[in-house]
Amino acid sequence: MADDFFVGYLRAPMRLVRFIAIACCVVLIGADALALLLYRAQGARASGDWGTAGEVAYDGVLVARPYPVLLVPAAAGHGAYAVLPVSEGKIGAPPELAAFYGKSVTLTGYPLLRQGLTVLQLSAPAHAANKPLALAPPVPLGRHTLAGEIADSKCFLGAMIPGEGKAHQSCAGLCLMGDIPALFVTQEAGHLVYRLLEDENGNAMADRASAHAGQPLTLTGEVMRYDGIELFSVPRASLD
Repeated sequence: MADDFFVGYLRAPMRLVRFIAIACCVVLIGADALALLLYRAQGARASGDWGTAGEVAYDGVLVARPYPVLLVPAAAGHGAYAVLPVSEGKIGAPPELAAFYGKSVTLTGYPLLRQGLTVLQLSAPAHAANKPLALAPPVPLGRHTLAGEIADSKCFLGAMIPGEGKAHQSCAGLCLMGDIPALFVTQEAGHLVYRLLEDENGNAMADRASAHAGQPLTLTGEVMRYDGIELFSVPRASLD
């Protein structure tokens, strides 16, 4: 037993050295195993993705408000859908698109895709479509009270992960101030539903929306459906 007696200024007994070495290995291996188990227990985080086809082109009618939105009419075998044009970085659609508002146009770029919605990071100037396109008129869906959160569409569709929630709050605020279209995201019947957010006059609300991004909100307003997308119009004062 005298060999196991430890004195700080003398060499440590080998039994104690071996015990500490084995204990450290067990603790490290156990911590790694626990971290792996916790990682595998987490569900995959839902998000969108960059399109795998590279640069693509969309033909549709460009609507100016509340944000520039390309409404792509239904084609054979495909329903109508919406494309939100943005620039590279935290910047919305370029001002040059104003010349095409209300017209049939072709937009080219790199798409972000999530559950029926597309954000297109433009890579080339817009140009008139080869043929005029027609859209169905918007359909009012009445007044609704919805619980959800405000997200910027570009990051929400996969440019950043996570692209929603408190962890993404600061980034979302900057994107919205850069005129990236704002979405109001809700959970309905177990599915994510997102609508473009606008004020009661049909205008974007970057200044108000950016301050509330990523926070749980309950808002009341009018819902309207265009071909391929819904809009949620709420009083500007509700985001004071």
